[in-house]
Amino acid sequence: MENLKPMNPIEQFSEIAKSSFNRSPDGIEHPVHLSPRTEIHASCSVGRFSFVNHATVLYANVHVGRFCSIARNCEIGVANHPVNYLSTHTFQYHENCFPRLPEYKNIKRKKWLSHARTQIGNDVWIGAKCVIRAGVTIGSGAIVAAGSVVSKDVADYEIVGGVPARKIRLRFSREVISQLMEMKWWDLPFSTIADMEFDDVLSCLEKLKALRSKEAGESEVK
Repeated sequence: MENLKPMNPIEQFSEIAKSSFNRSPDGIEHPVHLSPRTEIHASCSVGRFSFVNHATVLYANVHVGRFCSIARNCEIGVANHPVNYLSTHTFQYHENCFPRLPEYKNIKRKKWLSHARTQIGNDVWIGAKCVIRAGVTIGSGAIVAAGSVVSKDVADYEIVGGVPARKIRLRFSREVISQLMEMKWWDLPFSTIADMEFDDVLSCLEKLKALRSKEAGESEVK
């Protein structure tokens, strides 16, 4: 009988559609939700409690943090093409498109990084039909409005939108953002945040500070 890889106990709580395509199974931090026709390409990672909705594509080298909400029909980490070469076509740096054609295969190619690392922070909401260029970093807590094209980095807790995407506003005051980034609630065990007043961010911060303070005290005792 074929030896099957044992299932991680937490893996059973993931929701992964049969039609989801995943070339980076070891990059999944369970539990996650991957809807029908989602594509996770090579060298990607998805953090726990993140969900990727219908027909969204994560191209190579995309890294998604924890508790992210990615809507339908998004393309994240889309390839960069050279603009200062002879052509913008891929024949100059790889043979993937026409590998059976001898003269296409046997040419001297140049180095080109199509998929630079694309980093999506924690607690990021990306609206439907967004396109995010490879190499972009989107900070934790950020929101990308539906239909946006993101070609530049987005700051923590910044709301952006448009083509190209531009800053609309921050979700919270800079002081609150600083405290949220310090608390990093997404790294805590899920059970410790389950009873918070989610609609009162200041109340949540107070509880998070108490949790982190207790954590620090226990660490000092050890």
